Amino acid sequence: MLLSYTSFTQYRPPFRKYTSVEFGGGVSSYYGDLAPMSQFVNSTANALRWTATIGVSRQVTRQVEVCLNLSWVALGADDYYSNNLADFQRNLHFRNNVKEATLQGRWTPFNRASTPQKRAAFEPFIGIGVGAFLHNPQAKLPVTMGNEWVDLRPLTTEGQGSPNYPDIKEYKNWGINIPISVGLKAKLTQNLDLMAEFNYRMLFFDYIDDVSGFYAQPLVVYSRFTEPTKSIGIALSQRATERVAASTGGDRLTKLNTFVNDPTGVAISQNPGVGSPRGTVDGNDSYATFTIKLRYIFIPGIQCPKIY
Repeated sequence: MLLSYTSFTQYRPPFRKYTSVEFGGGVSSYYGDLAPMSQFVNSTANALRWTATIGVSRQVTRQVEVCLNLSWVALGADDYYSNNLADFQRNLHFRNNVKEATLQGRWTPFNRASTPQKRAAFEPFIGIGVGAFLHNPQAKLPVTMGNEWVDLRPLTTEGQGSPNYPDIKEYKNWGINIPISVGLKAKLTQNLDLMAEFNYRMLFFDYIDDVSGFYAQPLVVYSRFTEPTKSIGIALSQRATERVAASTGGDRLTKLNTFVNDPTGVAISQNPGVGSPRGTVDGNDSYATFTIKLRYIFIPGIQCPKIY
């Protein structure tokens, strides 16, 4: 009798794998040369954009699931909103609509359920994986040149790929990232979860914003280009003298005069020279998303016992 009781109390139902799909949206933020992580609050406010995502996952153990997600992540930032006077004078901006695919393992440490119906009301999770993305940074032309959005990568705004700057390599329109996530699942019904997830992406390059190093000599860089690309490249590589902010239409002169006339302020040059910093040069860019998602779980069918 004692042996039977002991065996019963130690019984653990076998785990049953299941599949789920998820979709949702939220906000995105970029961190880099135009929105430094060291100024987290102001940078996040400056760079806040939107994101949408859809994915499928497979619960392979009680605590581990493998997730494949496709996301559209809008990124952008603008020196016009910077509280740093040197950055405001620099007057750069960009937008970049990133198309991303990630494969991530999620760990739900407190999940003990053998079937999805028995999952807890709330389940925190963490995750890490690898992703690939396509990107294309853009900026607006000066108002005196039409104010249209143009692609920045072909313009080599810092001399990328120029024979005169052999150490500055051209960046690709794709890349690899490392997504690191933390989140919470809330059970709504047997089939539905509401999810909140923060997902930070580590990047391996510094040009998601087309800004990284130093000001190049425009006449040297663009001697190999023809018009109108030559004039466009020169205009977008050095924008400190524009009176009107191209992306917002705001009057830059008023704010610049405020900086210059402030007796406690820091002096700024009229036009940063060749070789002076255009970006931070120390560290890669990154971006993050916060999403709210619905998750639909496909309940596995009843398994019949094996007959021997």
